[in-house]
Amino acid sequence: MSRIRQIDKVLVANRGEIAVRIFRTLHQMGISSVAVYTVADALSLHVSEADERYRLKGDSLADTYLNSKQLIDIALESGATAIHPGYGFLSENPEFARAVSDAGLIFIGPKDDAIKAMGNKIVARQLAADLGIPVIAGASGSAGSITRAAEQIGYPLMVKAAAGGGGKGMLIARSAKELKEVLESASREARNYFGNGDVYIEKYLDQIRHIEIQVLADNHGNVISLFERECSLQRRNQKIVEEAPAPGLSEKTREQMTESACRLARHISYSGAGTVEFLVSGRMFYFLEMNTRIQVEHPVTEMITGVDIVREQINIAMNRQISFSQEDIKVSGHAIEARIYAEDPEKDFLPSPGRVLLHKKPEGKGLRVETAMDVKGEINSLYDPMVSKVIYHANNRETARKKLVIHLKDYVLLGVRSNIAFLINALNSRQFTNGKLTTKLAEELQSGSSSPRISTSEKNLLSMAFLFSKPSDDAGNGSTWQRIGYWRLQPEASLLINGEAVGKKFIYHNQRHMSIIERNTRTTYQLLYRDVNTMRIDAEGHIHTLYYMPVNGKVYFQHEGLTSTVSPARHLGRETLREINKNPELEGESIIRAPMHGTVIEINIGQGDRVNKGDVLMILESMKMENKICATAKAFVKDVVVKQGDMVEDNSVLLSLSDKPV
Repeated sequence: MSRIRQIDKVLVANRGEIAVRIFRTLHQMGISSVAVYTVADALSLHVSEADERYRLKGDSLADTYLNSKQLIDIALESGATAIHPGYGFLSENPEFARAVSDAGLIFIGPKDDAIKAMGNKIVARQLAADLGIPVIAGASGSAGSITRAAEQIGYPLMVKAAAGGGGKGMLIARSAKELKEVLESASREARNYFGNGDVYIEKYLDQIRHIEIQVLADNHGNVISLFERECSLQRRNQKIVEEAPAPGLSEKTREQMTESACRLARHISYSGAGTVEFLVSGRMFYFLEMNTRIQVEHPVTEMITGVDIVREQINIAMNRQISFSQEDIKVSGHAIEARIYAEDPEKDFLPSPGRVLLHKKPEGKGLRVETAMDVKGEINSLYDPMVSKVIYHANNRETARKKLVIHLKDYVLLGVRSNIAFLINALNSRQFTNGKLTTKLAEELQSGSSSPRISTSEKNLLSMAFLFSKPSDDAGNGSTWQRIGYWRLQPEASLLINGEAVGKKFIYHNQRHMSIIERNTRTTYQLLYRDVNTMRIDAEGHIHTLYYMPVNGKVYFQHEGLTSTVSPARHLGRETLREINKNPELEGESIIRAPMHGTVIEINIGQGDRVNKGDVLMILESMKMENKICATAKAFVKDVVVKQGDMVEDNSVLLSLSDKPV
């Protein structure tokens, strides 16, 4: 076990920001790097960051990033001596780890038997319980045995994928009636994402915290902790904000969780970087799972400890000892990470794939941004919709929070919907500021007043910003002023803001100075600065910075993290105007449209069927998440225009309903 295995070249079997992150450490260590990519990823930043790059054959995930044989063949062809799996994809696949070793390559991660032991959550739960680590009451087995056990455990219950992770394959059942449907849905999602449809149940705990312990272990018996991370701010059971150390955690609980995590890692002869996750309720904590890979949120730990976790992974894979002892590691300051996703918080965080027109990262001391997005790019519906991670490190939590908010406001992502404004509101919320975090917080913020809504003052600002922007007009319809009717006695801008028709009366002073008249009140706006994509506007003494991108008469704006689109209403055709102003039941009928890009994986109705409010009509899958299309009223199915397996575009017609029998 003492022989050092040299690593000279590493193939990263991954994509996106984690591949870029790994390449950075490889370059610092003087180790050559190899990237793999698909046709869709050809212009991705991770491709250009590597020393060598190889295109994967195929279009689907199964044929490319999940194709272990092709990945290993490329590694051998390139002369790589090791493979780093990153996170997701094949990172926790024991068969892949074994195949890498069998091919004579070094797998930068734990041995396949450790991955297997922790990869099945049912087995991991039992192993933790055998070691005296608390676990939540639960059950596994057939659907029948789970249903019977559910009556003993009591509702609500959390249904989880045995091979799951990353929030996938997790659903809540609040009654026996819901359990059957939830078991089927969770099993289907688990089978699609992990290739294993086994599920189990746990008692669902409300108002809990999600806290994890980062561990490192080598092949010489050394197991150490890099302390804990707070990961309670989640949506869809997936983290969106993480921080280290966890605020308000008692020293006793911290020590008990750390000791439990290290004991578990030592028991399974773990090697490499791993994370043991716990749920915390009051003074009690419960084992949740162990992730046998590097975590998305590892930067916050690196920033408070000064440890490069990827470097340690590589050194451990070379059979070296961990380069420091437990006593050497001290907590320095506080770090908070916010994950930026292409998703729409106003639509229950539905993914928002599409073309990114403008991407601009903030910069500053103490700031770290992890991304694979260049100035422009594409959010592909095949992959997770995370765009980047923004991390800030400061001497204390409050400074880190405030600085992170400032930098998020300067993060530009135009062309797709994003959660930036939601992140800002969450970080500014009373609960977060006071460190009163639970896994329900994101849901509470989304449904409460903290959820970002466009106000009248924001509409006024956007109206003026549109007039100041002078968008290009490829249709040849003249200047902005001609299109909105400047030469009227009382000029009025008839605009469409985020699909809503808005009319604003204004006074034109000059092209950089205008006022809006509303309820006999005048608000004056002055353009202070404008370049290709940035403008600053003074609104009655308050200066606002907006980022913008004009495209074919429409202008995409981002202000304080909130994205909006503005276009002249008179540019719209009759069909578009009719769609905007239509009654939900046009002439006794209602058209149901896709809320996002996706694939139709299930259709529960047919022509002529009668449906009730709340009935699941069909299920779309987008970015590995199931999204139910439900009826909003009693109706009859007039027509179904899609079939199972179809790929549909955002806003495309799925089916139509009628108030009369067909």
